[in-house]
Amino acid sequence: MGAQQPQTGSVGLTKHPPNPPASPDDHRDRKSIPGLASRQAATTILTRVFDDRRSLDGLLDTRHGPPAYQKLDDADRGLVRAIVTTALRHSGEIDHALARMMDRKPPKNARHLLNTLKVAAAQILFLDLPDSAAVNLAVAALKQDKRSVRFASFGNAILRRMVREKDDLFTGLDEGARAKLNVPAWLWKRWRKDYGKQRAAEIAAQHMLEPVIDICVKSDPQAWGQTLGGLHLQGSSVRVRHGGRISQWPGYDEGEWWVQDAAAALPVHLMGDLRDMDALDLCAAPGGKTAQMALAGARVTAIEKNRDRLDRLGGNLSRLGLSANTIEADMMEWQPDALFDAILLDAPCSSTGTIRRHPDVAHTKTQADIEALAQLQYQMLLRAAGFLKPGGILVFSNCSLDRTEGEDMIARIGAPGHAPTGLILDRLTGDDVFGNDEWVTGQSTLRTLPSHLPVDPASGFDAGFSGLDGFFAARFRKE
Repeated sequence: MGAQQPQTGSVGLTKHPPNPPASPDDHRDRKSIPGLASRQAATTILTRVFDDRRSLDGLLDTRHGPPAYQKLDDADRGLVRAIVTTALRHSGEIDHALARMMDRKPPKNARHLLNTLKVAAAQILFLDLPDSAAVNLAVAALKQDKRSVRFASFGNAILRRMVREKDDLFTGLDEGARAKLNVPAWLWKRWRKDYGKQRAAEIAAQHMLEPVIDICVKSDPQAWGQTLGGLHLQGSSVRVRHGGRISQWPGYDEGEWWVQDAAAALPVHLMGDLRDMDALDLCAAPGGKTAQMALAGARVTAIEKNRDRLDRLGGNLSRLGLSANTIEADMMEWQPDALFDAILLDAPCSSTGTIRRHPDVAHTKTQADIEALAQLQYQMLLRAAGFLKPGGILVFSNCSLDRTEGEDMIARIGAPGHAPTGLILDRLTGDDVFGNDEWVTGQSTLRTLPSHLPVDPASGFDAGFSGLDGFFAARFRKE
């Protein structure tokens, strides 16, 4: 938690409030309390993200996630997802609010207590759920846990005070200051160095918003924008506002579109005309870019080393009525039978450009991860160059905001003494990215930021409809 100064009337660990309001009846079988199982599952998942640096996508998987989550029905799983993503997206604000409620920090090993309080705080401060349910279920969860039962009265007092004072918890903090609270200090330092204080604040503010949904359509983006209550952004990208399950939206079963952020659609766009070309998609799953290349008329070979992800790619292509030669292999060991006209290397990265969509990334990645991933990307790019025909095009991309994984890594390719690859940086202009000049760096590479693509007020959509994933891309030609 932040070093917020204690407030008058704050709650200490050794104190008990006079006549605390009633929490769930101690004599009830608490396992039968409606809503308790979902809150306990949310606490378990939040703990694994914060303490074990586990990926949220994996934890929310209905086959491989925690047993407590797997046992829930679909509605409760949806509630758990909403609570956990909110707690992660607003983690710094929640820490700030909790710090104001107590006069000393809990013991460092009281992780279950802290994460139970964070789950409740996410509901009280940011979700449209009854405050009383958030408090009572948190207290019940503490009473059921052997490590935390002694903190039940403490948790009850903290959360009930938060309910009373929630409208004043962030007084004196403007939007920028609140957004900064949610960014780990090491990550904020890097953003400020790379982009400046103002731009870093804009990125952080965008990450506080619920993510938008973009789709890539096979044809007629204007019509699909109208059908799905959204708008055509650029190229084949449509931003959507439509309720219900995505798999039940018009056109899904017919394979007319797939979900893909508008920024993620840019790397294939940079490859130009792919008709009748032999194209290679390295690190291909889940397959959005593979689908783009196939739709553009290329003969696509898609490489993916993870069998489950490759199966998912195959399923996506089947639904879309598109085909590719899919190969389970590690590109660092695989050797093609022939060279390719065009190659896409969308490399594994820190994913810091997708924090709005995956708020766990801010808590699971470290500076050491970024440095290691940049070195891996460099080695992958060198190897990919060997798969490319002379005169061919290679696009390197990733969804990191960090220059170490983008501009700095690309600069190494042309540095004196570098091992020859035959790759020449093919300079981009605004014309390559639908006239968006600000997306093109001084290095003539692509850099989209979450604060890019602000919503046009004339469109009738609010600020939540703005933004892009953070993406980097560079285009090379081979001598």
